[in-house]
Amino acid sequence: MRFILVNHRTPLDSPTCAACSRSLVSGYLKAVSTRRPYCDYDCYARCEARDMQVRWLTAQCGLSLELITSFVAASCSYSMALAKAAHRVGELATAAMSEDDRRRSS
Repeated sequence: MRFILVNHRTPLDSPTCAACSRSLVSGYLKAVSTRRPYCDYDCYARCEARDMQVRWLTAQCGLSLELITSFVAASCSYSMALAKAAHRVGELATAAMSEDDRRRSS
């Protein structure tokens, strides 16, 4: 985490924070590597932590972000299919129990 604290100046090219889009006042942070301006240290740290997580996920296995999002979408679809199947099994079990009750009463 490397940044420069800029005092008594506002940025000329981008007058808003790169993380939260608030207007920058005199005294802001500027990232050394990306040269993006931030309104305070908290915004800078939050944005750097988010970027590090994304870099870690993609560098861990050499997977692209598109591949990771497709895995997430597929797991969501499978979860929904399993939930629907469980609901249907519950309905069938309830129907079978009600048929048994009707047979016993007749």
